[in-house]
Amino acid sequence: MTNPFLDPDNNPIPDSDSKELAKISPQKKREIQKLFMILLTIGLVIGSIVSFAIVKALNKLGLTDKTPQFERIQTK
Repeated sequence: MTNPFLDPDNNPIPDSDSKELAKISPQKKREIQKLFMILLTIGLVIGSIVSFAIVKALNKLGLTDKTPQFERIQTK
């Protein structure tokens, strides 16, 4: 039983990697890299702010406190 969508003979995947990359100008590559770096930086900044806020909220609510340990009562 073969899936026609996964069969490369029926639906060949075009080899567009090398052809498409050759068409992209160096200026466009720099713009894409710059946009990627900006988005990565924004994501890291937002992530660090959110993680700091979560830690502060957990501390304020007392969810990071150590739970009291009860001694085991031994009966003889």
